[in-house]
Amino acid sequence: MNHIAIKLFILLVLISPLAKAQELKATISMLQHPEWYIKVSGWSYFSALRVAMISNVTIENTADIAYRDIKIKLNYYSTSYSDAGEQVSSTIAVLPVTVPPRSKGTYIKGGMPIGLGVMSYQTKYVQVLGAVPIR
Repeated sequence: MNHIAIKLFILLVLISPLAKAQELKATISMLQHPEWYIKVSGWSYFSALRVAMISNVTIENTADIAYRDIKIKLNYYSTSYSDAGEQVSSTIAVLPVTVPPRSKGTYIKGGMPIGLGVMSYQTKYVQVLGAVPIR
């Protein structure tokens, strides 16, 4: 019985540093690559008076740390008859929001200007480029 306890203790002593190393590796990737952990799954885009607006942005954070100032890229596609479906432009914007760890929520409910806009453009997806980790 005493031998089993000693073997178990030795096993725990050996496994503990490995588990901590894996945890540290995961944390480093969360700090260096926030775009791997942040997903934008919904948004509303419209253009008014040549100003592109985005609102009701649904953001999911699968990381164990919080992020702020989510940097996104929107690709614009034409809806006009002559070149429908073709990518015509893109813009990069920073969403001034803070996203808690392991969360999903809707932000920018009042809308936010993101640059010049054309009514015949639409966005098909929002790409997350980065964010500022909060320690």
